[in-house]
Amino acid sequence: MFYTVQSLTAIPLPHRHMIGLMKMLSSGRSRRRIWFLASFVTAGMMLAIVYAQFSRNTDSFSELLGSRAGQAFMETFAALKTNYLTDVDDEIVLQGAITGMLEALDDPFTNYLSPEQADRNNQSRSGFFEGIGAALSAQNIEDGTGVQIVNVFRDGPAWKAGLQRGDIIVAVDGINVENATVSDVVALIRGPKGTAVEISVLRSEVETAFSVTAIRDTIEIFAVESTVLPGDIGYLRISTFANNLLHEQLIAQLDVLEAQGIRSLVLDLRDNGGGLLNQGILVADEFLNEGDIVFRRSRGVTQRIASASPGAFTLPMVVLINENSASASEIVAGALQDHGRAVVIGETSFGKGVGQSVSSLSNGGQLVLLNFEWLTPKRKSINNRGITPDMVVQDNRFPNILNFEGAGGIPGQELTISVGDDIIGTTTVREDGTYTFIQPFSRREVSDLQGEALIDPDDNILQIAIKTVEEMVQPEMLNASN
Repeated sequence: MFYTVQSLTAIPLPHRHMIGLMKMLSSGRSRRRIWFLASFVTAGMMLAIVYAQFSRNTDSFSELLGSRAGQAFMETFAALKTNYLTDVDDEIVLQGAITGMLEALDDPFTNYLSPEQADRNNQSRSGFFEGIGAALSAQNIEDGTGVQIVNVFRDGPAWKAGLQRGDIIVAVDGINVENATVSDVVALIRGPKGTAVEISVLRSEVETAFSVTAIRDTIEIFAVESTVLPGDIGYLRISTFANNLLHEQLIAQLDVLEAQGIRSLVLDLRDNGGGLLNQGILVADEFLNEGDIVFRRSRGVTQRIASASPGAFTLPMVVLINENSASASEIVAGALQDHGRAVVIGETSFGKGVGQSVSSLSNGGQLVLLNFEWLTPKRKSINNRGITPDMVVQDNRFPNILNFEGAGGIPGQELTISVGDDIIGTTTVREDGTYTFIQPFSRREVSDLQGEALIDPDDNILQIAIKTVEEMVQPEMLNASN
């Protein structure tokens, strides 16, 4: 079976911007329907065409066998099957061949996901997964190993079991994970609802590791959180667009904010690496009454993908972006900026103006294939350029982190790293004489209450945004009083 999903695929963010999974509320507001135009409205036809093309390409091996490289590939596989010292696992070898084929393109947006990776991605996009309700992060930034808990969602299984933020996971169901990656630990912790998982942790105030048992449950993945700022300013942060429930979460949060009497809105898309195309379009449409939202260009042909429908949120608003705002975040910011709907504040965005199809493969894996470029309503390409803010303000929430690699040290030697007269940390030389150092940094505070946003009072971009929306609201207040 083969199908495609139009995707903008979230980009990975630098370690200085690690953000946990966020919140969702149920909503009484009916979902607004967007008008999908041109090829986008004929999604069924598109899938049929793609299926037919894919079938032709995979069912016919004449072109493959007609080339010397193709023949060499088949000869190599046959040699492994018959002459290699030990038996080979066909699944591992063939998945490696697929990965290598795509890596040869040297395209960061085209890749292969194993069945296990695809399953986790599908769960994340669905808006739900079965687990314990804790956000995890790598403890050792240098090599991505060691896992610590960075948030525990209130009233979830992890919360009820007594796990806390800062706990370091050392074992899961008796399996040592001290040198495992986050993906390894997630695979062990997730499991069917109602089943138990034993997690052993180290805690700073406890001398030895101890174990707790959590009963897995269905966990909602929240991509939207909000609060009300002084002056009746609504603040709404979207952490990712890779969630099929995002639009529902958005309108639920807007309902809550409007019920609290907000007069303006700050939409924060900073550090949002993107996600699903349809969710980006739906979010943009929520703030536009009319006009184009985004265009698609593929192999020289440009088509309108979607236009806004009436009935949008109409209060004055600003949009916040930074260098890590990418893909669907840029679609939203670009659409609102082109139509003059919102003032865009912050740093020039990442510049990922391309999209992919996500195709399910026969083995349960997925092919993420770059196949189109998207354009703003004014038909501007932002690929490798980004969205330029109306007001350029540097994001000061995370200072620059010093990091480097070196060689030539004495194995086991501890090196002290200093800048001027300030000692900023230490690192230990490996057995081969190499060493790595990443400056320690503080993580952004997040709420354990799902849907609640915590605000950094020293956030420079946000302070400029607050002043901007206050100025936007003042004329309206004067007109109302007159």
